[in-house]
Amino acid sequence: MKNITKILFSLFLSLSVIQSANAGEMSVTGSAQATYVITSSDSATSQVEKKPGIGLSNELAFNADGEFGNGYTWNYQVELDSDQRNGAAINDDTRLELGTPYGTIGIYNSEGDLNTHLASAVSAYNPGYDIGTTGGYEGGTGINSYSNLQYHLPSDLLPFGITAKAAYSTGTGYGGDANDAGKNQKKDGVESFQVKAAPMDGLTVGASYLEKKGTSTAGVVAHNYETGGLYAKYSIDAFSFGVGKHGVAPTTSAAASGTCAATTAVKTYTTSVSSTTGLPSKTTAYCAGTKSFENDTYSAAYLVNENLSISVDKLKSTANVHNMSILGVRTETDRDLTIDNIQAAYNIGGAVVAIGQKKVD
Repeated sequence: MKNITKILFSLFLSLSVIQSANAGEMSVTGSAQATYVITSSDSATSQVEKKPGIGLSNELAFNADGEFGNGYTWNYQVELDSDQRNGAAINDDTRLELGTPYGTIGIYNSEGDLNTHLASAVSAYNPGYDIGTTGGYEGGTGINSYSNLQYHLPSDLLPFGITAKAAYSTGTGYGGDANDAGKNQKKDGVESFQVKAAPMDGLTVGASYLEKKGTSTAGVVAHNYETGGLYAKYSIDAFSFGVGKHGVAPTTSAAASGTCAATTAVKTYTTSVSSTTGLPSKTTAYCAGTKSFENDTYSAAYLVNENLSISVDKLKSTANVHNMSILGVRTETDRDLTIDNIQAAYNIGGAVVAIGQKKVD
């Protein structure tokens, strides 16, 4: 079997914007990002030399907050995103949080992700396996895919800087109206949890877990959708290191027929365009016998000076695929995805210019 190798050269420019509004306690924050990406493949079966891609995106967040007194506070945020596909601006990523002496209660709309699959990265810019070509990397669903309720423990309640968050969703999509009930409905809802701690100087550890309840069906779907993992980051002087282990058990058919050959893609996508919004949506299907994904991540960074940083990160993701014939013969067609990335980032008066090279195998 021939491996497919893709090389990605990327240039990133990120600008942070902070501006205070005149109306009360409202503020505006945001960022703009320009990208220039060159992608090529030296695979014997799928050689491709794509034209360079140019991208420009921005995201503005409007924030408002205040106090009720006696230690009670409130915070509201709504974001305005540009959509490069049709030039439209979208209001999304909204949150309303009530801070109390006993913790924080929040209502989130496409916000509040507790998934820590990217938390181990110490990349100069962004985790290499989360930008540009990803090779089909499976990082798992976050609770921010649904409208959700959350509770956060007070940050100073537990020793060693331990924080804990819990979230629940009925499984509805992240529409702005409660009447949107039923969209992406999960029979028994979605639960997500996150724990982080700082047991010593320079060390951060954490874990997360999410389960879509009621997504298993006897004889049809083998198990509920689950994703979760652990990570640790450590910094000493100008060096930073990160490691993580994360798993995803997708909802796949237990009665799927056929064998997922080693040359067959584990994941396939079907894209459709909404006749109402004009926006595309993507549906993912898994090859027969796909059981789980096991992801191991490693990264290291060095701060050359207060403006320049360099980093390397590596991902190895194993897709566990096996089928059982009617004669009871087990066939395993596991396969690995590896992503290696080198980055350098330079801060110029608040603007960050980064360049990276990524290899996908």
